[in-house]
Amino acid sequence: MRWDPRDPSGRRADIFVLSKGHAAPILWAALHEAGAIEDDPMTLRRFDSRLEGHPTPLVPWVRVATGSLGQGLSAAAGMAWARKLDGEPGRVYVLLGDGEVAEGSVWEAAEFASCNGLANLCAVIDLNRLGQSGPTMHQHHAEVYERRLQAFGWDTAVVDGHDLAALQEAFARARRASRPFGIVASR
Repeated sequence: MRWDPRDPSGRRADIFVLSKGHAAPILWAALHEAGAIEDDPMTLRRFDSRLEGHPTPLVPWVRVATGSLGQGLSAAAGMAWARKLDGEPGRVYVLLGDGEVAEGSVWEAAEFASCNGLANLCAVIDLNRLGQSGPTMHQHHAEVYERRLQAFGWDTAVVDGHDLAALQEAFARARRASRPFGIVASR
């Protein structure tokens, strides 16, 4: 992503949406490590802390609260569309969990992104096979998610989420894409 850790307002910077909001602790740790926030990640969920269990706009780097699963892609698509309409160069990245991808709103947002030519949108599906109370519907079958994104008109890449070189290549492809881009990252 292209961003300046000193400037959360950066209209020309890339935006990150953590759709799988329950992963907020890693977001807070990464923002802290990058120098974007001074909040101590160990204050997570304390009454006097801005670092809640899900991302909230109390932290200026968070553009949308993502407590309910399945809403992040819709919000990210709206941000990408606004940037496109305004002629702003920044891209929007959204990280989804494979459990939330069972939500219909995710696929409505995927269709919206394709119909509006949002080439500035990149969605990453973290395919870890874990739902709240058991395995996800399609488990480690990355090709199912890839085919669904392609059916909605997205360019895609399936990568081993632990292979940094493969991830870097997928993100490079996303930057060159002329359509929304989806990365399915499995183990």
